[in-house]
Amino acid sequence: MWRKHSGQLFAASVNTAAKSCAQPAQRPSESAESWHNTQRLACVSLRHKERKSMPNVARKIYLIHGWGANRHIFDDFAPRLPAAWNVVTPDLPGHGGAPFDSAFDIAAAADGLAAQFDTPADLLGWSLGGLVALHIAAHYPEKVRSLCLTAGFAKLVASEDYPEGLAAPALGRMIDPFQQDYAKYMKLFLQLQLLNTPNAAEITAKVLPDLVSHGAPAALQAALDAAEQADTRSLLPKIHTPTLLVYGGKDSITPPRMGEYLARHLPNSRLHLIEKAAHTPFLSHADEFAEVYRGFVEAV
Repeated sequence: MWRKHSGQLFAASVNTAAKSCAQPAQRPSESAESWHNTQRLACVSLRHKERKSMPNVARKIYLIHGWGANRHIFDDFAPRLPAAWNVVTPDLPGHGGAPFDSAFDIAAAADGLAAQFDTPADLLGWSLGGLVALHIAAHYPEKVRSLCLTAGFAKLVASEDYPEGLAAPALGRMIDPFQQDYAKYMKLFLQLQLLNTPNAAEITAKVLPDLVSHGAPAALQAALDAAEQADTRSLLPKIHTPTLLVYGGKDSITPPRMGEYLARHLPNSRLHLIEKAAHTPFLSHADEFAEVYRGFVEAV
């Protein structure tokens, strides 16, 4: 029975995406350099691509993944960013190759990641990764040049004073399928996100093998509990870092209204909506996302 309900859940989580006509995401150049140099840290695992830097131009970019995934979710997107940028993709605690001690603390993950910054960084956080990025920007403003949140939220669950949240988040029903067959259901998740993307199969083939190589994240339940309990609304007025908010118009997991809330409460922010994207616009609309993000970072 769980197999039937699991498939229905994944379809329901992006049911509006099926009606969209996503724009093609172009394949990055064959000349993109290979990824290497993995570092294991106490709270996060960092993998980054060393690139030749131009004097006074180089940027250090941190791409922070979301719940249920790991750093490899960015394997198609990262090579689309300027070659002069030093791109770092950490694994959050209990995800990918990062260690896990049975507790997932968003603030502690933010502290651990910020401790590794040796220069002001540009942060891009996806979904749960956006919560981590918000904490870093709020508590370590001197370490953050710019902030980008995609499919992010200040608070996931709705309340009387926060109707923008989800009345009944369905992510919890994804835990059993992920634990039973992570590769199968992560592939289904990606396929649903990439509906009508012409090169969807190519993107999935590029991202999926390394994404599922560690199996289901050990922190699935703990990280989801932390996300559902999180409320960063009080932090928003303190964050004056230039902020770009990128949302998919067809996202039913973190609907655009969550981005609109952030845009109203982050003092130095702007919202970019990709109408036909769902929960992973950096995959389904990678070229548009990369172009918008590059212009934003270079203008800071």
